[in-house]
Formats: sequence, C-alpha cells, structure tokens
Amino acid sequence: MTNLMIVNDLEVRNAPWQESRNHDLIISTLQKAARQATQAQRGIVASITWPIELCDPLSIFTAACAAGLGKCFFWEHPAVQHALVGVGAATSIETYGSRHFTEAAALWRELLQDMVVTYAPGMEPIYGSGPTLFGGFAFDPLSVRTPLWDMFPDGLLLLPRILFSSSSGRATLTVNAVLQSQDDVEQSTRRIEKDIVRLFTAVAKAEQVVSEQRDEDQLVVQDIQPAAEWMERVSDTVRLIRQRVYEKVVLARSARVVDRAKEPFNVSATLHRLRRSYPDAYTFAIQRGERFFVGATPERLVQAQDGQLYTMALAGTAPRGTSEQEDEQLGTELLSSEKNNIEHAIVAATVREALLHFCSDVKVSDQPQLLKLKDVQHLKTPISGTLLPGCCILDIMAELHPTPAVGGVPREAALLAIRENEQLDRGWYAGPVGWIGARGHGEFAVALRSGLVQRDQATLFAGCGIVADSDPQAEYAESCLKLEVMLRGLGRKDREETCQLASR
Repeated sequence: MTNLMIVNDLEVRNAPWQESRNHDLIISTLQKAARQATQAQRGIVASITWPIELCDPLSIFTAACAAGLGKCFFWEHPAVQHALVGVGAATSIETYGSRHFTEAAALWRELLQDMVVTYAPGMEPIYGSGPTLFGGFAFDPLSVRTPLWDMFPDGLLLLPRILFSSSSGRATLTVNAVLQSQDDVEQSTRRIEKDIVRLFTAVAKAEQVVSEQRDEDQLVVQDIQPAAEWMERVSDTVRLIRQRVYEKVVLARSARVVDRAKEPFNVSATLHRLRRSYPDAYTFAIQRGERFFVGATPERLVQAQDGQLYTMALAGTAPRGTSEQEDEQLGTELLSSEKNNIEHAIVAATVREALLHFCSDVKVSDQPQLLKLKDVQHLKTPISGTLLPGCCILDIMAELHPTPAVGGVPREAALLAIRENEQLDRGWYAGPVGWIGARGHGEFAVALRSGLVQRDQATLFAGCGIVADSDPQAEYAESCLKLEVMLRGLGRKDREETCQLASR
C-alpha cells in the first residue's frame, strides 16, 4: 500500500480501489441493484469485488478497529494462507431458538435472491471473496443465558460493508451494500469510497502490532467455579455414565482473567500471539459492542468447497512432551489409550452418520491421526463427502452440531445433562464460528480455546469429554492445558506447570 497519498479526507490518488474502472464498476452495480429494488419493492444486495495488493490481514483488522468503521471480524488459517477480515455490516441475519440454524439458512437463501454481484473484468475470484457472510452460533440456544453474552444472539450472520480476503498469495477487496428503490446511487458510491479511504488511511498510519508478554503477576486468574465443585460434577457424571444413563457428556468450566494494572487487553496483540503459536489452528475474533470473542481452535466443524465437504472427528487429548522422546511416547500412549479411543470412535461414528443425510461417497480415514499443537495433542480422523444438490453448509451444521466432541452421546440426553448440571453460560463457546459464501461454500470451526474479552477482563472456557473411566483430577488438569492457549494469547508467559489456576 505504499502508493497511498492522502489529498484530503475523501480523496486518494493512485490507489488501486480509486481507479476510474473501479469507481465505474461500483456505480454500475449499484444502479442495477437500485433498478431491481424498484421492481421488487424490497432491498437488493449489491456486491463488488476487485483485486488489491496483498497485505497482512491483521493490519486490516487493527486499522478497521482504530478507524471506528463498525464492528469487525477476523478469521485466519495461517497454515493454508487463508484469511478474511470483515468491517461493518451492510445487513445481518439474527436467529433465536432451536431452529437458529435452519432459519439462518432460509434467510440466507432469501438474501441471495436477485443479488447483484460483479467482479473486476478479467479477475479470477479467490476463496472467500465476493458476497460472504461471517458470524457464529450459540452452543445451545435452549440453555439459560446471562448478561455475559449480551449482543451475541443464538445465530448471527453479517454481510460486511467491506471484506478483505486473502488466499494463497492473492488478495481482494469486496464492498457490499443494500440498495432500496429510493436510494441515491451517487451518494451511496461516495459513502462506500469514503469508508475505503478511511480504512486504508488507517492501515497506512497503523503501528506494528506489539505483543510483549505481561509481567508475571500482572494477570490474575481465578476459577469461576471452584475446582472441587467442578470435579465433583465430573464424578457424578461418571457415575451416571456407568449406570448407562448416557455414554459421554462434555463438561466445560470457565476462568476469569483480570489485569491488575487495569491495562486493556489488545485484541490485535492477542490474535498475533495466537496465530504465531498455533499456525495450524483457526484464529478468530468477532466484535459485538465492546466485547470480542477471540480464540484459536484446532477443530474444523465443516468446510464446503467445489462441491466437496470436509470435516473431522476430534476427540481425545494428551499433553505435549518436554523432549522429542517424551512427546513421541505421549503420542503413542494417546493412540493406544482405550478411554480416548472410545471417546474418539463415538465422535467419528456420529459425524459420519450426520453426513449421510447431505453427502454421497462419504469417506472416513481408517485410523485416527495425531494432531499436535503447542500445548496438547489430539486424536483426529478426517472425514469427507460429495455434497448433494441444493445443500449448503448451514444445512449440514444443523445436523452436525453439537458433535459428541463438545456435547455428548446420546446428544439430547447429554445436552439436558449440560443444561441441568454444568452451571455455566457457554454462549458461543463450543458453537460454530466462521463464514459462508454466496454459492453455499464456506468454513465453520468449533469455537474452542476461546474467551470473551472486554477491556481489562476476559472470561475463558475449556471443556473435557467425560466417559465411564474418566478421572476427575485428570480431567481438571486437561482443562487447565486447554486454558493455557488463551492465557498465552492474553500475554501470560509460558509456565512449566500448566495447572496454576486458583480454586477459590
């Protein structure tokens, strides 16, 4: 973006988005949408995409937050060089209750009707470009909600006013607007171009993200539910599983993190630490009001691309070793662990069964693999299939979520147990977060290793799959390992002992 020259607040020379052909492309697209709005007597979405110079998506996110252009969204999978940054909202879809997925799918299809989509002449769209909606869904819309998750509805999909997309070394900018019949196209164009100028002016002025670690005693970490109480619930759950009330229940817990110096957490710095430490994970942030839901999750729920569907079974956890030999030994033990393999097999079978409703040629890998992350390693089984005509990623999520990896088996019995016994408002924790494009393609991950950040405080979440031979203390230690991801993201230094949370 070195060719950015600010003449005044509204004018930019020699910038790729301000060339006459892009200006004309915006004008002609909005005019067509306005004509269709007049005919249909309702709002019509206009979407325009053109290529831009590749830059760091985190710089776009940081600049957008600083410029106050609207609530922001960040999504990155560093290992495959794919990122999305959404700025503001042209329109949104909000849903509530047990049909939050199916209603979102219906409203998404309605939004697509008569949508006017244009791309710069000669350009080839990249993965995630064009009219793309991003957002997330609550883990359980029937659970009791608290003020902690205010402004996070059961289902939310946002069509951003500005979308930066990058994939495999290329980048695009998409602008979206909803045109009504009475709208002034020239005025709408000026507003779009003004927002773009403000964004890239902020990018040019933005300082490099600083991600220094905080002082050893600067962060206060406290269990919200005393450890002894949580472990007692694990014991009670194990007893019921042995009585065959259910096969598996995932119990989550939360911890509160406060900065002693009242220094606000820098969400961009948190994202920088997370993506640097966990390049194989999906790093995300969703802003609602003053709160950011942030995380680095290893678990893909579902991906749809070029008619193919990809998902995984992820269940079974062990720590990483302090040496290569110890790490290999721990991985071997995880692969041969009866407890973890039972838990994993339940997840794989359930996911496969769900895909049969929407896919042909469903394939499941023969044996679990090891997914090695910085703090922990998991059992993972890739699963894929060919999408049936007319199906979209939202339809499949309604069937897949919650997987046994975050809910339990049988699903409804496990969800009831979580509602009655967990005593935790999960909100969007362990729910799907991600994006969907106009052709029904997209990608959603399970929002694990995550927390809700507001100024100088954060609420972090972690869960463990409880089966018949679960040990409460071992499960608590595993949850501490999982919390370390976000604690490191917030700036705490690495510790040899990972279960340092106070049980007050």
